Amino acid sequence: MSDFAYLPQLQLTNNQYWYSTGNGPLGIGAVMVSSGNANLRWETNEQTNIGLDMAFLKNRLTLTVDAYIRTTKDLLLDAALPYAHGIESAKGFKNVGQLQNKGLEIAVSGVIADSKNFSWNSSFNISFNNNKIQSLAEGQQSILSGSGTFFNTTYSGLFPYISVIGRPLGEMYGLVFDGVYQYSDFDAMPNGTYLLKPDVPTNGAARNAIRPGDIRYKDLNGDLQVNNQDYTIIGSGLPKHTGGFSNDFRYRNFDLNILLQWSYGNDIINANRYVFEGGIVNNPNLNQFATYANRWTPTNPSNTLFRAGGMGNAAYSSRVIEDGSYLKLRTVSLGYNVPASLLKRAKIKNVRIYGAAQNIYTWTKYSGMDPEVNGRPGNLTPGFDYAVYPHSLSYVTGLNVTF
Repeated sequence: MSDFAYLPQLQLTNNQYWYSTGNGPLGIGAVMVSSGNANLRWETNEQTNIGLDMAFLKNRLTLTVDAYIRTTKDLLLDAALPYAHGIESAKGFKNVGQLQNKGLEIAVSGVIADSKNFSWNSSFNISFNNNKIQSLAEGQQSILSGSGTFFNTTYSGLFPYISVIGRPLGEMYGLVFDGVYQYSDFDAMPNGTYLLKPDVPTNGAARNAIRPGDIRYKDLNGDLQVNNQDYTIIGSGLPKHTGGFSNDFRYRNFDLNILLQWSYGNDIINANRYVFEGGIVNNPNLNQFATYANRWTPTNPSNTLFRAGGMGNAAYSSRVIEDGSYLKLRTVSLGYNVPASLLKRAKIKNVRIYGAAQNIYTWTKYSGMDPEVNGRPGNLTPGFDYAVYPHSLSYVTGLNVTF
């Protein structure tokens, strides 16, 4: 039996486990870890488009409108299987998902000025898109996503995202932040301690362990016990609309391009605040954001930041859900074309000197480094910011010479 304790375990491509030792084979065994499906196929798309193209003022003003409905069928999902299959995980891939996207795209371009020495061209575009999950696996009403994040939790089945039939993909999922427990929520005990009043909901910790200044959540089902049954949809990482606005200017031999880009209506999970604004990972070696200096204390009864050590049980919540809308000055480029009269003797056709900058400035209410982030791959977990490197400000200069 002691030999078997050190047997190496190899997982082969046929989903079998084989056991052996360096001294010779002691036995061979196979374990099925997933179920094959010979009927798997590619997903399919059905799309209907209605478009409109218009031009005015001798093509100086153009308008393009495109409306669409796209239904994606046979999406591949890891579906639950009956335990009679004999598979330990009781799951297998099947073509069972269906998703619908509805959208509207509008683009406007115009020549605002056009003369010998000066021209100005502008273009504007805006896109709206809404998606809705139409079906999942048999008997499945939702998919939880985003496991394996930076802290463990006492809540079973805790995930920061949920996708529900009839709703959009990847909505944010958690408890609703309800401020901070104040002295009025407790009964003062004869020994000088405080006991949470019986009609005040807990925050997931034991009633006698909660103290003034601890974090508080809403008890949505009214049982006075906050737990995973009180999780709800608390945000969406999908924007209501996105767009851009570009302007091209020319004055004599100078040219200038300015590009603005925006996103509106999307939320971001600023997960950095879990760690650096209250230390929910319970690591005393980590510094904190300057905002946490205004946390709850007996002389500063804040209702937005809990006391040191008052984070309660780790939980995803609306406390760190922020508006991720932004307007970004994406690109500014300036160029100069050397007059041809100065280049004739050198037999040079054209010389252009230029400089450009990207990610110059962002207007946003988001408190993180950059609202244009996604720290988790895939469409089921949009808008997650945890130690994501922001888009950097960059400069480029150059010289183009044509002979």
